[in-house]
Amino acid sequence: MRRHVSESAITRLMLAAAVAGVSVIAGCISTPTSAIERMGNALDQGEMAIDDPHVVIDTLGPIDLEVESFGGNIRVEAVPGMVGTTVEPVRRAFLGHLRRDEAEVSLEAIDYRIELREGELDREVLVITTSTDHPEPHFQGVDFMIRTGELGRVNVVTRRGHVWIENNRGGVDIDTTYGDIRVVTDHPMNEAVTLVSKEGSIDYRVAPGSTGLYDLRTIGGEVYQRFTDARVVALGVENGPSIFYGEVGGADNPVTLRTTYADIRVSVVENPTDCGPIITE
Repeated sequence: MRRHVSESAITRLMLAAAVAGVSVIAGCISTPTSAIERMGNALDQGEMAIDDPHVVIDTLGPIDLEVESFGGNIRVEAVPGMVGTTVEPVRRAFLGHLRRDEAEVSLEAIDYRIELREGELDREVLVITTSTDHPEPHFQGVDFMIRTGELGRVNVVTRRGHVWIENNRGGVDIDTTYGDIRVVTDHPMNEAVTLVSKEGSIDYRVAPGSTGLYDLRTIGGEVYQRFTDARVVALGVENGPSIFYGEVGGADNPVTLRTTYADIRVSVVENPTDCGPIITE
């Protein structure tokens, strides 16, 4: 099994005890794919999965994050007061019930690399990349649950996966397909944000003081806005059920959201993280 961590990070990293090869039902509460969803995937698609050992990195302060993956769910949480960073990888394969044995073997074709690099202004950057040698990569994926004390900018590219970001302080750029995007933070957002999905809903909930030139568009869905703590000026002549273009908070940092056959929900409100797993407003 090949899993890579950069040499620059090895001296500041340890592998926590974990059981490899557990069932698709066990040990999944903290992973990006919920226990119920993983059970459903096993029943519906014959999915096989392995929870790899957790990676614990002694990061020195705020980190930025860059993820480039061929597929899978990404969940990132900034936990106030937390020391260091943890990464919980889960390799998955869903080739169908008649190919469960083949799916289990195919998990060995999945590889990922975790690196800690120096970024701008001495801020560290956690870089995660994934790959697979399997001829049917669209039936595979790697989920990552990432927790850190303070989160800056986030850049994620994945496919067939949900991307959930909580309590970031910097800009966000997310590109996925067939997965929901959720960016929810108690911090004001004044940097560029781009969230793009295909057949996945988008939720963007940020704190008072957030600004932006909002360009929100969906095909086959609707756009919902809730600006209870921001001044809003509508600018688009096309504004309607599926399009909103306007200035929020008197600034023009771009906030661009795109999806198809799903809804977009945007809120600038008090306590934006005070919401459950399902957002309806």
